[in-house]
Amino acid sequence: MKLLKHGDKVIIVSPSSCIEPNALDNGINWLKNQGFEVAVAEHTYDSFSYTAGTDNNRAIDINKAFADNEIKAIFCSRGGAGSTKMLDYLDFDLIKNNKKPIFGLSDSTALQNALYHKCSIVSYTGFLPVYDFKCDGLDDKITTSLQNIFNGKEQTICSSKALNGGKAKGILIGGNLSVLCYLCGTIYFPNLENKILLLEDIGEKTYKIDLMLNQLRQQPNFDKLKGIVFGKFTDCIEINDGDGSVENILKNLALSLNIPVVFDFDYGHIKSRYVLPIGREVELDADNLMLKIPSL
Repeated sequence: MKLLKHGDKVIIVSPSSCIEPNALDNGINWLKNQGFEVAVAEHTYDSFSYTAGTDNNRAIDINKAFADNEIKAIFCSRGGAGSTKMLDYLDFDLIKNNKKPIFGLSDSTALQNALYHKCSIVSYTGFLPVYDFKCDGLDDKITTSLQNIFNGKEQTICSSKALNGGKAKGILIGGNLSVLCYLCGTIYFPNLENKILLLEDIGEKTYKIDLMLNQLRQQPNFDKLKGIVFGKFTDCIEINDGDGSVENILKNLALSLNIPVVFDFDYGHIKSRYVLPIGREVELDADNLMLKIPSL
């Protein structure tokens, strides 16, 4: 079963930071070349402080996108910051009754995990039209990954290195570590029981990564996780001697857990990455460094 078919209408929204005029042109053209009709939400190009319009207006665009039966998928234009601020304005009852996938990355983590937790929405993390078309064109790995998703194909991804061996099945949640931590203690934080946790970050000090991981560890049901997939921690640096490298911090966490854990997975703020489902059951085989995503 295909997730999206030729002629389907999709829409681009801006739940996070503001974007420049014409920033979406290449992304829109690429989506059109995939056979989709592309709409742009009313407030996509708005600007208010560091966000793409007011919290309420950004939420209005998302509510309208879910309410419109002609629209089959939603694409976040870019990341940045601010998606957590508009969550209180979303109509979760409406969204729950009009489920459709939403694509994003980075700051979209807050929106995607909140929608999974509140509405059981399956979303896809690893693609942003503005971010991914800043250079010459869309990376081949992202292109293939997206096309597999659109067509509902099974994906078996060989990537990463093992910190703990073993095999597990669980629903994939997470995304950007910093943004996921913004949800801790709120009504939008997903239940960790029987989940496989996906985490990446960019530009963070290593001691802060350690503290954020500890914050997640202190959340209810962390001890009931089935596994962890660590993506790339891009430009994350050790400020002081003794802060620890990213790899050592991840290894220290893995040593204290009795679940499969892999790191250096091709996902995160890197040019070439996989697009992964938030809210779907996946299979993690740390012994063979594989992540299996079943067909639709």
